[in-house]
Amino acid sequence: MKGPVLKLGQMASQWHDLLPEPVSRALGSLQNRVPALPYDHLQAHLRHVYQGELTDYFEFIDEQPFAAASLGQVHRARGLDGEALVLKIQYPGIADICAADLRQVRRLLPLGRLFRAPAAQLEGIYRELERTIHAELDYAAEMQRLIRFRDFFADWAGILLPRPIEPLCRPGVLVLTDVPGLPFAEVGQAPLEVRKRLANTLPAWLAAQAFDLGELHADPHPGNFAYTAAGELVVYDFGCVQSVQPVVLAAYVETFRALQSGSAEQLERGFQALGTRQPQSPPPWALYRNLTHLLKPLLQSGGLWDFADQPVHQEIQRLIPDALASLGSLQPASGTLLINRTLEGHYWSLTRLGVSVPVADLLEQQIDREGRA
Repeated sequence: MKGPVLKLGQMASQWHDLLPEPVSRALGSLQNRVPALPYDHLQAHLRHVYQGELTDYFEFIDEQPFAAASLGQVHRARGLDGEALVLKIQYPGIADICAADLRQVRRLLPLGRLFRAPAAQLEGIYRELERTIHAELDYAAEMQRLIRFRDFFADWAGILLPRPIEPLCRPGVLVLTDVPGLPFAEVGQAPLEVRKRLANTLPAWLAAQAFDLGELHADPHPGNFAYTAAGELVVYDFGCVQSVQPVVLAAYVETFRALQSGSAEQLERGFQALGTRQPQSPPPWALYRNLTHLLKPLLQSGGLWDFADQPVHQEIQRLIPDALASLGSLQPASGTLLINRTLEGHYWSLTRLGVSVPVADLLEQQIDREGRA
């Protein structure tokens, strides 16, 4: 399996506490250990891409990939100057596989009406998925996104990003410096001080992306992250980056304030601004009240959200009946699809870290700075 179907499996692999253990373990292998193509299949393709012998460009390419994902696989290499590199190689023919998968998704769209999702919203979600897949296939654009992130976070001591080697990059081949790290999926085994540093870096990094950079790294499964023994966060794969428009950011801030204050009426306004409410339908007040009751204590100024002792996802499961009863009022919003995916993914990242985080204070610092700007 490659392409969009595999990517959905990677997203589901984050839900490690919600799925049965055998299913969770199987999906966990999708994070960076997808069955890879043999190097023999790639070697001729690489010679064609580089229009010559690979030894003219690389001293060494490891034939065994150390990571494989939905659209490509990664091989360690060494440049002619001896620098340690990685080659992110797009699977030959993957664009056609993605196009075929997207056609199947398009055929399945009418099933969404069973969940009372409006046709226009379903079409918007399909377009967003299509746009995301096409963006991830464009390695030249990914290189430019990585350069922007590197420039913006150059002074952050706790963040490590690979550097693209532009003269060696080719269509469908991204060549980067090798930034080694320990698997983030196993970060729960790290010493407490390392986990504390990561737990403070991660939300601050996310907030800086949204409020200052205006772009969000939006592929948060653990295979795209690593950490060092010193507690630095290593970020890989900038194929999926979502722009954050000011009006959307303002709607999320209003939703945060509503949850913080416990106001169901303000939450309704926030959901309206986010586009997650079907027009001319009754507000799901019971769901709002339960959400604010659950999250208000965790979002107070000066408080800590203990990701070890407060498994919010288990409490959220109890709201499923309220959510199902509200299907006629709620709707999927294509403009927030990747942002919500990012927030959800890093909730699981913080759950893995299992420490207390001043979530509200970190957010309020950014909101206050934004208000003064």
